[in-house]
Amino acid sequence: MIKNNKQLALTKKRIEEFSGAISKLQQEEPKFSPLLAKAQIDALICQRDILTEQASEYELLLAGDLAVFDVNSISDLPKALIMSRISMGLTQKDLADRLGMKEQQIQRYENTEYSSASFKTLVSIVEALDLKITEDVFLPKESREKNILLAKLNDAGLDKSFIEKRISPRDLMPFEYGLWVDKTVEKLNSIFGWTRELLLGDSPLVIGRDGSMVARFKMPVGANEVYTSAYTQYAYSIANIVANNSNLEMKEIPQDFQSVRECILAKHNEITFESVLAYVTELGVPVISLNDSGAFHGATWRIEGRNIIVLKQKSRYTSKWMFDLLHELYHASQSQELKEFSVVELSETSDERRNDQEEIDANNFAAKVLLGESAELYIEECFKNANGNIAWLKNSVIKVAEKYELNCGVLAYQVANKLDAMSKSSGSKRNWWGAANNLQENTCEPNLLCFETLLLNINLENLDIKDRDLLEQISSE
Repeated sequence: MIKNNKQLALTKKRIEEFSGAISKLQQEEPKFSPLLAKAQIDALICQRDILTEQASEYELLLAGDLAVFDVNSISDLPKALIMSRISMGLTQKDLADRLGMKEQQIQRYENTEYSSASFKTLVSIVEALDLKITEDVFLPKESREKNILLAKLNDAGLDKSFIEKRISPRDLMPFEYGLWVDKTVEKLNSIFGWTRELLLGDSPLVIGRDGSMVARFKMPVGANEVYTSAYTQYAYSIANIVANNSNLEMKEIPQDFQSVRECILAKHNEITFESVLAYVTELGVPVISLNDSGAFHGATWRIEGRNIIVLKQKSRYTSKWMFDLLHELYHASQSQELKEFSVVELSETSDERRNDQEEIDANNFAAKVLLGESAELYIEECFKNANGNIAWLKNSVIKVAEKYELNCGVLAYQVANKLDAMSKSSGSKRNWWGAANNLQENTCEPNLLCFETLLLNINLENLDIKDRDLLEQISSE
């Protein structure tokens, strides 16, 4: 960061030197391979562009166009103080005079971005600059539209964290508020159909322009309807991008568990999350993994005949991912004559999911693909061997898994599911998920594998920048 006019002059001189060197290299015959020559030129251009950005930032501050500044964390405060001084037209000596210090002391502070300054000193500088600190610290005049937009989106169920992680551009300078608003509005219009006038005006935002988005929607009591509706529209938009750009060949999905299980074993020799994902992909069904908390638990959409499965699982345990993926595959196998189809499930343990017959059928389908036709008998044997003592259940699961050569983590997950259902129906509060988790194994990073597999089967060159950004941002932590 440039902190005074002397540094600005030196930076501009360096920019000229880089430009001259770049121009010379571009005109000369390369002394080595063309690739190395290009790499050398690209490196110089990168360094020149960084210096140019720094000079532009300093000159923008000098112009006084930015009255105040956003601070995302307390660690950003020192830089904001330096930017404020420059924007106010004060030199380092001017600030030193206000504080009764020597100019060299301010220079040392700013060169290290106040890393050696005490909190008391920082407070003194805030007072010397006559700055106002609000809840959001420094709110710039040019960012008023950004703050209006974020406030309206929050009322519609989309908080600031979600917008910055999944929607807004990630490649802008901190003070480029106008461009941030423009690009964010463009993506929001694509997802929700909201115009700029609506987003920045006084009228409330309404969710749900796509009727197919909410078909067969299972909303349990206590769910955050505003956030759930907004997030589901977002997820449906991602699914729509994938459906329109997938290069997978669509095939008929088997409806019986035996065919699915035999096919996976025949092609991949084992049933793991990797093999299940590969099988589903081979059927022409893209799988999208989303990494956000809350809203729905899983979804299946059929868009213009193309099945899309969406998984939302914060756990890294592959047995849960396998079960959820096969559960959704069962939904995708239903009503295959329909061009449009939708199932959105809010919670894996909700009464709506537990009591609905199709949900029960989907659970049974997934369990039998993973454990075989005798899945229910294996689970019952685990409980029988434990003799009603939940403390013995873990050892029982291990022994049953060894006896029948089953995946212990998968069996444990099904036992936990069964115990949870039994507890809910009897009104007891027995929870075995912690013990079941201790029996899990991770064979891969399921969220990352889903994302990588998805990108391999998308015609990325057909996507516009906006849609490509939305797709790439689903994997951001």
